Parts: sequence; structure tokens; C-alpha cells
Amino acid sequence: MAGVLLSPLLSVVLGKATDHVGEQFGRMWGIHEKLEKLKRTLLAIQYKLGDAEERQVKDAAVKSWLAALKDAAYEADDILDEFNVEAMRRKAEIQIDMTKKVRSFFSLGNPVWFRLKMGRELHASAEKIEKLVDEGNKFGFEVKTQPQNRDRPQTHSYVDESEVIGREEDKEKIVKLLLDHDNINQNVAVLPIVGMGGLGKTTLAQLIYKDERVEKHFQPLLIWVCVSDEFDVAKLAQAIIASATGKECELSTMELLQRGLREVVSGKRYLLVLDDIWNEDQAKWDQLKTILATGGEGSRIVVTTRSKRASSIMGTLGTYHLPTLTEDDSWALFRKRAFEGGAEEPQNLVSIGKEIVKKCGGLPLAVKTLGGLMHFKSQEREWLSVRDSEIWDLQVGEDEILPALRLSYSHLPSDLKQCFPFCAIFPQDYVMEKDLLIQLWMANGFIPSDGRKELEDKGHEIFNELAWRSFFQDNKDAEEHSARSYRHELYYRTTCKMHDLMHDLARSIMGNECLSILDPARWEDVPQKTRHLCTHEEFRSYIHRTLNNYPNIRTLLSSVPKRLYTDITVTAGSSKPKPLRALDLHGTIITRLPIAIAYLKHLRYLDLSDTPIEILPDATSTLFNLQTLKLSYCRNLRKLPKDMRNMSSLRHLYIDRCGNLKQLPAGMGQLSSLRTLTKYIVGNDAGRRIGELNSLNLSGLLELYNLRNVRDAADAKQANICSKLNLCLLILCWDLIQWYPPQCYAESAHKYFEEDVLPVENAEEVLEALRPHDGLNLLTVWHYGGGSFPMWMMDSPLLQNLVEIHLGFCTGCQHLPPLWQLPFLKFLYMIKMDRIKHICSSTIYGNASNGIVRAFPSLKRLVLHTMHSLEKWSEFEGTAEVTLVFPHLAKLEIINCPNLMTMPELPSLKSFKMKGTTNKQLGLICSLTTLSSLSIHVYKTSDGTESPPVADQKKMSFSYFRSLEKLAITALEDLAPLLEEEEDMRGLSTSLHHLEIKSCNWIFSPPLQSSPPLAF
Repeated sequence: MAGVLLSPLLSVVLGKATDHVGEQFGRMWGIHEKLEKLKRTLLAIQYKLGDAEERQVKDAAVKSWLAALKDAAYEADDILDEFNVEAMRRKAEIQIDMTKKVRSFFSLGNPVWFRLKMGRELHASAEKIEKLVDEGNKFGFEVKTQPQNRDRPQTHSYVDESEVIGREEDKEKIVKLLLDHDNINQNVAVLPIVGMGGLGKTTLAQLIYKDERVEKHFQPLLIWVCVSDEFDVAKLAQAIIASATGKECELSTMELLQRGLREVVSGKRYLLVLDDIWNEDQAKWDQLKTILATGGEGSRIVVTTRSKRASSIMGTLGTYHLPTLTEDDSWALFRKRAFEGGAEEPQNLVSIGKEIVKKCGGLPLAVKTLGGLMHFKSQEREWLSVRDSEIWDLQVGEDEILPALRLSYSHLPSDLKQCFPFCAIFPQDYVMEKDLLIQLWMANGFIPSDGRKELEDKGHEIFNELAWRSFFQDNKDAEEHSARSYRHELYYRTTCKMHDLMHDLARSIMGNECLSILDPARWEDVPQKTRHLCTHEEFRSYIHRTLNNYPNIRTLLSSVPKRLYTDITVTAGSSKPKPLRALDLHGTIITRLPIAIAYLKHLRYLDLSDTPIEILPDATSTLFNLQTLKLSYCRNLRKLPKDMRNMSSLRHLYIDRCGNLKQLPAGMGQLSSLRTLTKYIVGNDAGRRIGELNSLNLSGLLELYNLRNVRDAADAKQANICSKLNLCLLILCWDLIQWYPPQCYAESAHKYFEEDVLPVENAEEVLEALRPHDGLNLLTVWHYGGGSFPMWMMDSPLLQNLVEIHLGFCTGCQHLPPLWQLPFLKFLYMIKMDRIKHICSSTIYGNASNGIVRAFPSLKRLVLHTMHSLEKWSEFEGTAEVTLVFPHLAKLEIINCPNLMTMPELPSLKSFKMKGTTNKQLGLICSLTTLSSLSIHVYKTSDGTESPPVADQKKMSFSYFRSLEKLAITALEDLAPLLEEEEDMRGLSTSLHHLEIKSCNWIFSPPLQSSPPLAF
């Protein structure tokens, strides 16, 4: 049964009621008293909501009252938001001298009319809330500033091992750690076992505690204490003494307790299990740890917790992350309970049961509980009903899972309590992006502002804490999904998922307030009071009906996950979604906004990315609340609103991959709140110069185009790039030609960029002045017309954190920076670097050891494209008796580099692509015996004959490749056969899985053609 969560919303409303700008204009407009009345009423109930939210579980009347108060709070929030929008508009009008035209975009231009309207609405809202507060006083709610601890059964050390399935491997690993004294140089070591509720941490600890080897090793001092909610050092000391001695501890003062505990453990090897730890207070743990540290050598403490933060505070042996059960083990556990006592196992029920087990996601508690439930059901329809129902629909008394998960939820701070259940808007198993979540939380006012931290920083803390507490899982820095992507965003795109049971918990908390409707048949199930909605593909022609029929919608996400472009028809009947805070129309086929700007004044988040929209209306600049505007991949976009500088709340503007956008509005530097600006086009006129970036505290990605318009070094320094410490990716382009990696490194990429790179007189001093901070992860220098790279690029310490580098069309540069020294560089791409003759300078030989020099210590992928002057990998190659090794390079592409005739040692290489290859280069491939994938594209020579191979070069033969799984060859028919002996093909048939041959009728000589075909 869904509960009503009100306390975080009430905090948001109270914050708006006390906003200093609102108070100032409230006095001017004569409605200050009404604001004060609303504020007093909200304060009167705020600290009693904790008690009300707890009591609603057992009292339907309280729940109904909370729901009514929440509706009233939402109404008050909209009224106050409208008031604050108007205050912001008036403030902007005063400060920036906005035109009368801007005023006409709102119907609130008349101060007298607005004052009367706001006065009426505020009075009605305050009256409604006051009546509800009076009604609530009859329930006798108590003031509670902290969540009240819920009852949870005390754990114990006994376990029936026959009931445990799938934990033998985990037990063995931990027992080995506990008994290991040779490799663990710690007197008292702490091993945390971490995992979400219901995963079996306590059961595993019980198995370890009762293991015969463990008992023998730690006898006679094995201690088990269930800590649960409260980490009270005095009470814990009492419990430890009682468990160790078998007697109730009657000591009361902390002094006596610490003495008693020291007497119990001092000098003795012991095993202490602290089960179900929630404490995240370092000081409390330190106080207890100091006493326990007097134990004998080899003492061990095992901690079970759901909190990764608690684990990091307490652990000394690292953390043991308990995995979920396998499907086979889950089924074995379910089967044991459902068909207990040798009950018959009908095949139809077995099939349904296995589907039920999959829904449990490997959580033993879920599997065990549902297995026990199914034991009492024998009809197929009963099993189908359980399979198709939601876990939270089970009665709380019969279900052990929801109480366990709700217990985790009850320990969350107020802001986390609001942010977590909002994630129910996404479908199950959806990969959520961290930045998207934070921006949506911000849009809905879920992130409290304390005036000291940026909202984004607070959002990152909330996200990280939810991950620490196991509410999110599979947290990782993710690459773009496209296999063809050349841009690895490993360092700024973080994703996560929610376990299905956590998703169920979120949905149970939000109820119908937050829905994901991906099935068109369920469209009619959306209730009027739904406020956050994720829609399905059929959304395309119903946006107006959706927003008009569901007037309370605050968040609308279209078509997640998106499979195809979604067509939205813009009809004459305008939608009026006044409360809308977040609108996502990405990937829809729209050429203009389907909703009038006047009805979007509350909007904080707008995603129009990857749409064919051409122009944003100038009225968009009156969206004073808008925080995030996403327009990435809007390839037809030609114009942004001219008065964009007035959008004082704008924090994130995504305009990368907008190829037709040639100019930005003037005055972008006035957007003082801006934290993300993915693209900036340097102009020549006032308000569009590079100095607009000076005071902006930008983060993430910044692409700078048209740098040829920067006048000189002094002008470039005005951008203040070095002070932007939160930038992760910096793209420097001297013209307007789009830097788009998949296109840039295609086979024929050089044809797209045939126009010459014009020398720019001041290019070198400008690039020198654009020196960034030393924390960049990605750097691109594109169409640079200078003759050399700047000193900061030749300075390895400044580039030391780079993970990815792109250098393209720098046709005047003869020498590369010492990229081979960079410790974290994983991806290096170079195209059309016409004058580069070698990759590594002679200084590399100073690092030689035993005749070997290791370059690029972390490099995994290298692309060399259209570098006609490139001859060697290192400057003195062939004269220095040193072997050059790229130790970790796994993927190498060489395209149109006809003069490169050598190859370094590549012990880790798995994939090699060589295009534009002449026959004389084929011998280079013979040394690459570790390959699993090989692609060769051989060109004919200029006179139509084959070039002779280098004298000391091996003849191309496939007999060298014993691990090759994929082979692709493209060559021209008039070339001589590459393979003349049948032996050259032997060995491939055992490993090859994919074979692709184009224009290669000549590749097999007549004798080989008569041989039996290879069995691939």
C-alpha cells in the first residue's frame, strides 16, 4: 500500500514562502501579510509530519488527511512559484531594462491585477492549509525531528545450514580471510560484508560463525551482537560483555563498561560479529574500536551492513560485496520451499515458478518468502496471479521483504526520501544517468539549497549516498552505447540501475503520483492526480490531450526507452500545463515547441535534443525558472533566443552537435548561474567575443569553435580557461567545421575536410593563452594553423590526467608533444597531421631499461589516419638498439599512412585495421601474432603494379595467426596473389568465426583453389 510522503514537499513550499526576493516584492505589492500567514501555518505542522507519516501505515484516516494536505501543499507551491516568477521578471525588468514586448509574453503585466489575483489565491491556499492543520491536530501528532526506529527482529548466531543455498563459495572466501595470519599484518582486523536488505548478509555471517574451523580457531571467545538501528557505544559494550560471558551485564557507567570490555577481550584472540550496522559516525566507531583494539593477535571483527559508507569507516580488510544468488541457486531455494515435503511438482507450476524466481533478482529473502507463499497455492491461476502481481501488493504482515526495504528507506534523510522514490518514473531495469537524475531532482525542488553548496554538488552527494546505501546498483562510468563511437565518455557520464525490488519499493512509496506507462493499453489507468509521468511510444499524437487531461503533471518524459523517432503533431488546441516543471521531448519529430511559452513559466528542465527543431522562439528567454536546456544533436537548429542573457536561472545549456548553429546570442557571459555550456562559437562583435566566458564557472564539456576570431593572446586570456577547474573535456577548433568523431575518422574522412587549413598569424599565441587546468580528461586540437604546439602541451605534468586526445588537421606542426609519457592516456586519435614523421621523440630513449623502452603505459586504442609523412614510431628508430614496446595497446588502426614501414612490439594487441595499405606494408602484420581481429584493405600502386616488399620483410602469411577469430580482406583484382602456399592458411580453420573477402578473386592461387574448402 502506497504511503504519502509530504515532509520534503512542505520544506520546499516553506522555502519559497520565506524567499527574500518574494518577501521584498510581497511588501511592494501588499501581500506580505498573506505570505506570513501561510508561513506560520506551514511551520505549525512541519515538525509533526514525521509522526503522521509513520502512523498512516496503520491508520487510513491519517493517510487520507496527509493526501489532502499534500494536494494543498502542491497548490501552494504553484501559487508561490508563480509569485516568484513574477518577482524575477520584475527584477530583470529593472536591472536589464527589458522591453515592453517581453512583458507581453505574460498576462501578469498589470501590477494591480496581479496583486489582486495573488492576494486571492494566497488567501485561499492559506485558509485551506489552516483548516487541514486544525483537522490534523485532532490526531494528536507528536513532534519528531528524527525518523523513529522501526521494530526489527533481533538476529542471532544460529542458522540451519540445510536451509541455506548458494553461499558455500562466499563462506569459503571469508573463512579463508579470517584464518589468514601470514598475509594480514593487523592485530584486530575488520571485515565488512555489504549488500542490500534481503540479500543474506546475516545468514552468511551465521554460517561463518558456526563453521567448525572458525569455532576451533577462535575458541573460546566468539561473540555475536545484533546492532540494528542504534549505534550506542555503551549499549554495545554491554551487549558484547553479555555475549562473551553468557551473563547479563549490569555495569552502567561508560568507565566501568570500558574496563569490563577490556577485561573480556584484552590479549585474547576473538571473533566478534556486529550484525546490521547502520552507523556512519566515525567518532562513535573510533570510541568502540579503541577498546576492542586491545584484543590478541589475529582477532577479527565481521560487520554486516547495507551502507557502503559504514563499511568504509569500519573496514580494514577491504569490503566483501555479497553477490545475488544465481538463477539456479534461486530456483533451488524457491523449489525447496514451494514444494516442501516431497509435494508434487506439476510442470506448468514449475514454469510459472521459474518466472517468479526471476522477478526476485537473486535476493534470498524474496525467493524464500515467495516460495513459502506458493507452498499453500496449488492452482495454476493462483500462481499466475502472483507472477503477474507486484510484490508490494502482498499484505505487510505476510511479506518480509517490504518491511526490510522500508526499514532501509526509513533511515534516509528527508532529501533522500524524496529523491529516491522519484526514480519510479523510469521503467524497471532502466539505466539512469546521474546528471539527468540530478537535473530532474533540481527541477522538482527535491534538492534543498543551503546557500553554501551548489545544487549540483548537493545532488551528487545525494546520488552517492543512495548508491552507498545500496538503493542504486551497477554504478559505473559508462561509454556511449554506439560500438562505432570514437568518443569514450568514461570520465563524465555516470550511470546506475535500481534492483527490481528497490524499484518496487519506490513505486510503493509514490503510488500513482509517479508512473511509467509504456503499454498503450494502460493509458486510461493514469489517474488525475498523477504528477510525474513517463510515457510510451503512442504518446506522439497525444501531448495536448495528455497535458490538458492531467493538469497536475509536473514531470513528463516522452518515450523512455526510445526505440524510434516519435512524431508529435502540433495541433491548434494549445496545452495549458501550468504546473509543469520538467518536459522531455527528445527524439520527437517537432519543428517547433508544441506548447505556448506562456504556459511553461514554471519549467525548470526542457529536453529538445535530437529533434528537427529549427528555431526557439524569442519568448523562451522569459522562462526565468529554466535551469536545464538540452538541444544537443538538433542538426537543423539555426537560432537561439536573442535575449537569452535574461535567463537568470539557466545552469545547463547543451548545444553540441548543432551543425547549423553558426552564431550564439550576445551577452552569454551574463548567465552567471551557467555551469554547463557544451559549445561556444567565438564571434567578432561585442557580446560574442571569447571574453564572454571569463566569469562563467563551467564544468563538463566545452567545445570552442571559430578560434580564428580570437584577436591575440590577451583576448584569449579573457576566456579564463585555466580557472575553470571543473572542465573535463576541452575541444579547441579554429573554424566552424563540426568535430564529430564517428565522421572524423571514417575511411574517407579526409574528403570531408578537403579545404586547406589556413595559417593563422596568431594561432600559436592564442593556443598558448588557452592553457587549461591540469585535470582535463579529454583534449582535442582541431584545424589548428600554427607551426608548433604550445609549451603547455609539451609539459607532461599539465596533461598527466588526460585519458583521451584527438589531434586533427594540424598541418603545420612537425613535432608531437611527449604523449608517450602520459600515465593515464587510453585513447589517442590523429588525422591529417601532414608534417609529422614520428610519434615519439628521441628523449624516449632515456627511459630504456635492458634494451627495452616502454611507451604509452596505459594506451588501449590508437588511430593514425592520413599521415603521409609518418615513417617511424620513434625518432632514431633503426639506429638505436632498443626495442620500443606499447605494453597495453589492444586496438590499432592505420589508415592511409603509406610510408610507415615498421611496427613496435605490441604484446597486448587484439584488433588491427590497416586501410590504404600497399602490398609492401603487408609484412608488418606478421609480427602481430596475438590478434583476434584483422582487417586489411590493400590499394594498388600508382602504376597498377605491385610494389616490391622491403628486402628484410617477411612475406605475408596467415600461418602466423593462431588466435584469429575475425578476418576481413579487401584488395584489387589485378594484384598478385598474397598467398601462394596452402600452408599459409593452415591454423585458421580452428579459430576463425568470421571471414569477409571483397574484390579478392586473385587471393587464392590455382593450386589452392583446387584444394578442399576450409571449414570455417
